Amino acid sequence: MHNFHYVYHKETDEQALRLQEGPFEGVVWIYKDVKLPIHDEDGNRLDLEEVDTIPLTFRYDVLYNKDGVVNEDTLDEFNKVVGDILMTVLDEGLEDEVSEEIGNDDTEQSDLQ
Repeated sequence: MHNFHYVYHKETDEQALRLQEGPFEGVVWIYKDVKLPIHDEDGNRLDLEEVDTIPLTFRYDVLYNKDGVVNEDTLDEFNKVVGDILMTVLDEGLEDEVSEEIGNDDTEQSDLQ
């Protein structure tokens, strides 16, 4: 598990993420073009519960590269870290959405006494 938190880019006010520890501590980045295809190359709908790997694609921009720790030598490792974090963010977002649907406030008071 990677320790990160959300920050806002000073110039653009876009929400970004910053690593709090590890070899990439202090690096800030923003995700771009996150895509989860729902169809395969033949146009058939994917059953995400049956696929071996989730066909998620994304790009990112590093907004702050503290001490130049993201470089040619560490890029593969950094790509894995931001990919893992993206999966965590997506998973948390889905959990929140399900919780909101299950725990909505659409309650009615009973007429029974």
